[in-house]
Amino acid sequence: MMVAVTGVLMHFYKEATDGRREQRAIAEQIIRLHVIANSDTEEDQELKMKVKETIVTYLRGEMQDASSVDEARQAIVEHLPEIEEIATEKMRAEGYDYSAEATLGESYFPVKEYGDLTFPAGDYEALRVRLGSSEGRNWWCVMYPSLCFVDSTYQVVPDTSKEQLKQSLTEEEYNSLLEGGDDVSYSWKLVEWIQSLF
Repeated sequence: MMVAVTGVLMHFYKEATDGRREQRAIAEQIIRLHVIANSDTEEDQELKMKVKETIVTYLRGEMQDASSVDEARQAIVEHLPEIEEIATEKMRAEGYDYSAEATLGESYFPVKEYGDLTFPAGDYEALRVRLGSSEGRNWWCVMYPSLCFVDSTYQVVPDTSKEQLKQSLTEEEYNSLLEGGDDVSYSWKLVEWIQSLF
């Protein structure tokens, strides 16, 4: 009985470990944009959306020639002061005197659905823009390859953006994003439970 249980646990552990490797491979090819609101008030959440549109528009222009994640990273790092400046200017134009802080680094993200793509939980490189005291809900997208929605109410990732992402990943990695959802969430809960046993 114990041998059978151990065998089943090892099987699930292998599947979960493979999933973690897949997540890391996906994470190596993308950079997220993560904008964190000052607070959860309706006004601060609306401000967050206005600031993120300004940042997305600016970065699309600065990163349009980036042909690799390394080039995209370099463009972001070079423009961190400008990102903070345009975020601050947008907030001032809207009547707020919050500061903005832009950093590029790794952050943990839970499972996130983005249109019909599901990104597994794990550590991802992200441009984080903190507004004011940054205690509110956040907004995120994939900045490279450029998957940020033009219109936040339009919840379908355009085929051209998917194609760009597909070229950066293996077929298996890309397909895992399309086949995600509950399986991804369940898989990560399972790996955490199995790791607690070992």
